[in-house]
Amino acid sequence: MLTDFMKHTAPLVIFLLLARLLPAQDTLSLEEVISIGMENNYNIKIARNDADIAQNNYTLGNAGFLPTVDVLASQNYDIQDSELNFASGDNQVVNGARSNNFNASALLNWTIFDGTRMFITYDRLAEIRQASQLDAQIVLENTIADISTAYYTVILEQERAEVLQNSVELSDERLRLARTQYEVGKASKLEFLAAQVDYNADTSALIQQKERLNDAKVNLNTLLARSPETTVVVPNQIDANLELSLEALREKALSTNPNLLLARRNQSISYLEMREFQADLLPQLSVNLGYNYATSEAEAGFVLGRRSNGVGYGISARMNLFDGFNRRRQIQNAQILIENSEQQMEQLKLQLNASLQTTFVDYTNSIILLDLEGENLNIAKETAEIALERYRLGRSNALELREAQVNAVEAESRLINAVYSTKIAEIELMRLSGQILSRN
Repeated sequence: MLTDFMKHTAPLVIFLLLARLLPAQDTLSLEEVISIGMENNYNIKIARNDADIAQNNYTLGNAGFLPTVDVLASQNYDIQDSELNFASGDNQVVNGARSNNFNASALLNWTIFDGTRMFITYDRLAEIRQASQLDAQIVLENTIADISTAYYTVILEQERAEVLQNSVELSDERLRLARTQYEVGKASKLEFLAAQVDYNADTSALIQQKERLNDAKVNLNTLLARSPETTVVVPNQIDANLELSLEALREKALSTNPNLLLARRNQSISYLEMREFQADLLPQLSVNLGYNYATSEAEAGFVLGRRSNGVGYGISARMNLFDGFNRRRQIQNAQILIENSEQQMEQLKLQLNASLQTTFVDYTNSIILLDLEGENLNIAKETAEIALERYRLGRSNALELREAQVNAVEAESRLINAVYSTKIAEIELMRLSGQILSRN
């Protein structure tokens, strides 16, 4: 029987010894974790690159303010048999007559008026740049929220593991007492076996919890774009802010929530797109300036050599009088898109307010549970200590001790869950109100 006991306890003993021998690792704070994530996370990098593209597109040239300059050069050769008959009666016959032509030109074209479309386009590109930055901010804030949740999930699973570790130690103490009492004849074999079963069950629960803890660490490392095996050392408790105000959160959300700000930008972009279509109804005025240089040489024909060069310039005006009502259709569709953007804005406000309301209720309920479960834990711990002492003195049975032990484990687990739920609700409220960056 002692051999069976050692067989079950040996892995746990080895684990505890290794934990003591391994070098201590620095504890990661939430700020450090978020800093690593902001530097390494791939979604954040992609969002920043997209914002850079929008920044690159915000130029006068892309809006149509600047002229275009084209340069063209060509060199052509011909070999032909030539026979010419002149009015004077003379003839010219040349076999394999060679000729070559060279042309070079430069052309500048500049639209100096396009119905103010270029000004509107430049404003639209500015709005797109701002919208892209808001897109990047949304990705950043969502990723920070995910990283924060993953970070506190590691702490949660670590605390759960500590609770189960304490339960295993209590079961080990009970098993030791039961074995001693059985060996001296003060307890039955059934009681000793029951203690062994409970100890094995608690050890199994601890092993499974350590698996969940490892999964939580792998998930955090994935968000940080680090190797899954990277060591993660976190604090042993969660600190939650218990003083958030729903009205203050609502007020802040209306002014700083990036999704709401992005909706306003998209509304402005839709309006500018409509103005671009309206500008196309006005005439366009362009000027052009060109320089041309050309030479030709031939072994047959009237002209055996020629060279020309010079400057050309001009002005052109263009106005579309009828395009099958397509421009009018585009303007009407743009007006509908503006209306849709207004509806989307109102819908987003409604959804944001609803999310704040439901999350804040979860937050307040979790705070209420903190006091309740804290009181329950104190009672359960005291009960478990009394039950263990009574069991040592032989004044209670194993069933009473086991029940007190289970109640203590469940009470501590509920308290840990309440603290975790409060923190997760706090993170979500900070994200919804657009304050998660300032808080971290």
